[in-house]
Amino acid sequence: MKKASNIIRNIQVFVKKLIGIFANSHSSKKQKSNKGISKELQSLADTLGTTTGELFALSKKADSCYKEIRIPKRSNGFRIIHSPNGKLKKVQKKILQNIISKAETSPYAMAYKKGKNLKDNAAPHINHLYLLKMDISDFFSSITFHQVLSSAFPSTLFPTQCGVILTSLCTKDGVLPQGAPTSPALSNLVMKSFDEHIGFWCNERGIVYTRYCDDLTFSADYPLVVLSYKIEDMLNRWGFQVNKKKTKYIFFSSRQTVTGLCVNKKVSIPSDYKKTLRQDVYYALKFGLEDSMKYGKKNDFFENGKWDTARYKCHLIGKVNYILQIEPENKWFQAAKENLSKSFDTHCNS
Repeated sequence: MKKASNIIRNIQVFVKKLIGIFANSHSSKKQKSNKGISKELQSLADTLGTTTGELFALSKKADSCYKEIRIPKRSNGFRIIHSPNGKLKKVQKKILQNIISKAETSPYAMAYKKGKNLKDNAAPHINHLYLLKMDISDFFSSITFHQVLSSAFPSTLFPTQCGVILTSLCTKDGVLPQGAPTSPALSNLVMKSFDEHIGFWCNERGIVYTRYCDDLTFSADYPLVVLSYKIEDMLNRWGFQVNKKKTKYIFFSSRQTVTGLCVNKKVSIPSDYKKTLRQDVYYALKFGLEDSMKYGKKNDFFENGKWDTARYKCHLIGKVNYILQIEPENKWFQAAKENLSKSFDTHCNS
């Protein structure tokens, strides 16, 4: 860990020096050879809705433009989110919209893509005898400045000056921050070569592969134990570590789930999830939101000495919408959505 932190610090120092050199050369009117690059830089600033000077300044101090948020995990510990301030987030959204979103990603990547959802990730694995699930530890923070620069803003597409600045605006302390609007899409670009290499290898052997963020899923009609060692070795070479506690081999006779969805015979929501939600909806409609929260001990919705009925109603509707996204023909939950909307006059953000 100490060695890794030293490497990250060295990257930070190098990047700041590099940006400083670019800034100095940009400001010097005597450097005629920089005219071409300056035009590219001006074009980049225009695309991002800012000036070249503001672009340099923001890229130099980007590491300090985040607020750390700790979200408790269901298990022990916290999930660390780094939320960029308004100015940096605005620029990052421009980078996402005008640059990153134009790049092609691997067909094996199912998360953070328009028109793709959990069902698309699960559907390819229907009706296979064997299922292998693996998870990458600390996914976003394992993606380095160099990986982002070479995968998303390579010198073949961007002048080095622009590529370094863009990467600096999208990374924090030498890695990809979980919480920046650019990070999800950038992670897909970084993983593209891995996805395509593994996907091609699996296709030749009758193995189905998909990736949803840090969740890797493989299915076939023969055992996949040996495959897990190959994947772990490849991930290590790419700079990632496998969370071995989450590696699972599931046979067809057991309930096979992919990112929370059953895939034994068709894509469906697990029956226990639907049973619990049916009960919560029934009590809310019969006894009212506040009483159903009290007696159901929904303590997560008790704040400042009172029950947050508006948030709980939106929570229920959100879960119902999730089921209908996966099972649009489900009559019970179609009616539940309609009855919740009619019974409680609360607006939910979509």
